[in-house]
Amino acid sequence: MSAPLHTVYEQLAAFENYPRFMTGVRQVTTVGSDQTHWIMDVDGKRREFDAQIIERSPDERVSWSTMEGPLLAETITLRPMGETKTQVVAQLEADTAFLMPSDRHGQESLSRRLRDDLTTFKGLVESGVLGGRPIPPSGAGSKRTATHSHTLLPGVAADPASPASVAARIRNRNEAAKAALAEATTAGAENSGGVAGSARMGGRTGQSDMWGTGMINEEERG
Repeated sequence: MSAPLHTVYEQLAAFENYPRFMTGVRQVTTVGSDQTHWIMDVDGKRREFDAQIIERSPDERVSWSTMEGPLLAETITLRPMGETKTQVVAQLEADTAFLMPSDRHGQESLSRRLRDDLTTFKGLVESGVLGGRPIPPSGAGSKRTATHSHTLLPGVAADPASPASVAARIRNRNEAAKAALAEATTAGAENSGGVAGSARMGGRTGQSDMWGTGMINEEERG
């Protein structure tokens, strides 16, 4: 990519930019210092999920993963190729049944989509359409899960910090938090002599997450 390393990093670390080049993404909103809320268009249906920002290492790497439900995780690694060129290596792992439910060739389509998204991003940065925006503060199935890696320069292997490892870290963290919450809730019930229960904000209980009945279907990223 014909752009300085720091310029490229700034645009990738600003998740609000993703709807401008990532297929199907309608909106990404930063929530706090290390979480984002995504709104996507999947086969004409509105889908929403929360993602955790795992890493934003300045001028080096951006990594994020969904917090619950179907897996969607990405690791983008940057390498300087001189003062005015940057190599971008992107690894995307996704549940193709969620992301492309009606596509018979989900894995090939996912690979093609990632390549096209990177090409779009390259064009936006090199043309100056993306640039100069402040970045947010640093701290985001039934078919086979597909993993794909693409680079804007050939001949370089994928970075070892894969989306699979990112997703495993976030899920382990969530499981630990749930266990701590369950222990605290049980202790509270014993102290009060009542029956303990918990529900998430918005009325959803701990028995199923937002994907438990298939996916959110509010009829209404690109």
